[in-house]
Amino acid sequence: MKIAIAATVFALFASMTAHAQQDYPNRPIRLIVPFTAGSTSDISARLIGQKISESLGQPVLVENRPGASGTIGMQAVAKSKPDGYTLAVGSVSSTVVPQVLMKTPPFELLRDFVPVALIASTALVLVVNKDSPANSVQDLVAEAKREPGKGTYGNSAGLYQLCMELFKLQAGIDLLAVGYKGPADAATDLIAGRLTVMPDSLGAATRNIQAGRTKALAVLSTNRSAALPGVPTMTELGYKDFDFNGWIGILAPAGTPDAIVQRLNLEINRAAALDEVKQKFTNMALDAVRSTPREYAETLARETAKYAKIVKDANIERQ
Repeated sequence: MKIAIAATVFALFASMTAHAQQDYPNRPIRLIVPFTAGSTSDISARLIGQKISESLGQPVLVENRPGASGTIGMQAVAKSKPDGYTLAVGSVSSTVVPQVLMKTPPFELLRDFVPVALIASTALVLVVNKDSPANSVQDLVAEAKREPGKGTYGNSAGLYQLCMELFKLQAGIDLLAVGYKGPADAATDLIAGRLTVMPDSLGAATRNIQAGRTKALAVLSTNRSAALPGVPTMTELGYKDFDFNGWIGILAPAGTPDAIVQRLNLEINRAAALDEVKQKFTNMALDAVRSTPREYAETLARETAKYAKIVKDANIERQ
């Protein structure tokens, strides 16, 4: 009798769960952005959110929860009900970087989240002040070796710290890391001549280069940028494993039903393929990206291992 009752309850629960998934979504969806309004993640989330709202027939509300390098917002999503109605807008800095730079990350990336889809990526660029004597990476290295410990770099994000520490390690130079709350603050000091060099996103770097405030020495990603065709990649210059990209993606709490994850992936990929979306991303120096949940998961696992190796090889102290 007890077995029959248990079987009936289980069947009823399974039926209700299946119905809820088929009925998804039947209320507004929240996109939690772990950075401030106006950030690249925020603008990208609002653009994609608007398009999937139209296709899903429900409002998609963007909520900003900045702080602690993005981990506050990410942690909030990790603790949310896994029903597809609360999603995270993740970036390298808020997902992979905390796993390798923090002694005790507030979440375990591939345990507490299920990747849904990548939506955009951008190259990183190594820049110096317009009046810097360095006109190439070779010049920068030579200058740093002439005066060890005098040069500085802007440490405004965990990803930027990782790429600069790898550069220092491979070039055999010593540059002092100067901490900033964000890349914009670091760029202000670079332009004012208070910093030697800094990595920056393609969009921000291009604006300052075109305005004559800075100059680019190298692209920190695998391929040259169409926006800066004359600027070589670090790989071309002989540096190894220099493939640093800033990307943005959507994640759901672990335990979110696969049917919901696949539905969201389908709609997000459709949105990212729209000419209007691709053009707006291009205007922000972003490339629209489409992926499966598995491909996104593989990206997260691969980059976590890659950056953990940099932390170990460069002897970076975890905070």
